[in-house]
Amino acid sequence: MLRIVCLSLILFPVVLTGCGSSDSDIEIGKPSVLAEQPPLTLEEWKAMTDLVEKYDGATLERLRAGNPDLKSDEAWAKFEKEIVGPSLVKDKPIRPQS
Repeated sequence: MLRIVCLSLILFPVVLTGCGSSDSDIEIGKPSVLAEQPPLTLEEWKAMTDLVEKYDGATLERLRAGNPDLKSDEAWAKFEKEIVGPSLVKDKPIRPQS
């Protein structure tokens, strides 16, 4: 008898919660769609202060999408070598400067 009471106390709340619908727009198991970020200009990218975001791959792709001159792989590689690399060294040096 004690087992039945204990089981009913455990299972009763589970049965009450059920699988009913919720009023929120979030659905479990369904991927959410994030709004796509607009392309960046070089000036906007240079003005960014959050270094993690500035050098993130998605941000650099937005920068590339915003500049038609950087569409080719060769132009992008040159841009990374001449602009992104030195900018990263300037923004976050490996050793503290004396």
